[in-house]
Amino acid sequence: MNIRDLEYFQRLALEKNYSKVAAFYHVSQPTITYAIKRLESELNIALVNRSQAHKHVALTNAGRQFLQHVNTILRELRIAKEEISHLTIKKIPLGLPPIIGNYYFPKLSPQLLKADILPHLIIRREGSENLLRQVKLGRLDVGLIGSLDPIQEESLSAEILTKKKFKIVVAKNHPLAQQKEIAFGKLATEKFLLLSEQYVHHHAFLRLSQQNNLDPQVIYQSDDLDILKGMIKSGMGVGFLAELAINPDDNLVTLDLTDNNQPQFLISLVYRNSSILPPADNGKTIRINSSGCCLR
Repeated sequence: MNIRDLEYFQRLALEKNYSKVAAFYHVSQPTITYAIKRLESELNIALVNRSQAHKHVALTNAGRQFLQHVNTILRELRIAKEEISHLTIKKIPLGLPPIIGNYYFPKLSPQLLKADILPHLIIRREGSENLLRQVKLGRLDVGLIGSLDPIQEESLSAEILTKKKFKIVVAKNHPLAQQKEIAFGKLATEKFLLLSEQYVHHHAFLRLSQQNNLDPQVIYQSDDLDILKGMIKSGMGVGFLAELAINPDDNLVTLDLTDNNQPQFLISLVYRNSSILPPADNGKTIRINSSGCCLR
């Protein structure tokens, strides 16, 4: 079975038009037609229903079933190419969300440098959701991913390294600064400053809001943690951050949440089951645990 034929079929399922598929691949329309016929001949079943009157192509039941397998085959092929390219260039693409990276990477760096792994890393800093997607697609070999629930994907291995609490964060002169703890339900009238939707914090905040039947006022969201801390420090509003995002140098006050069943910030080491990490010149690869890094 020809991989190119599978690609033509996948595109035909999307475009539902032979001419559009031919134009997309810069080939003649008969090329696409013959490719589909080859697949149908090999499978001994019709994959498409052809309606010449409307120049529209619809998949048969067999075609829809076959498409699911084609999508899997082509996705795995793309992942294989990504993984092999990482091996050939002896680079390890590592996904680090900004907050997790700031927490872990200073601990990891000395050991990575000593083991001659640091020069081989390609660090990508994005939100956890985007990085998890890139691990699944093979664009990243490994990621330190934040989540509210354990990551359970058939194609992935995920090891929880640590769990952190979420805190309410206020300026030193804020009325709440005199308290050590508070229930989320007591914050209904506060103005919130939050990290954007690509961060786990956003989903934890929504979960707590739903648990308490609240619709809190969010006056600003940002991708930049430092900007957000500066706004909180100026007294513009209340922050909601994982404890690992807050440093003593920030000069901010944190309050524990007293809610039962409150979400936790899980940090997991995530990689594909099929992935073989390229070794450094000394033959060692990365192994990360809750206290830092060791080698294998």
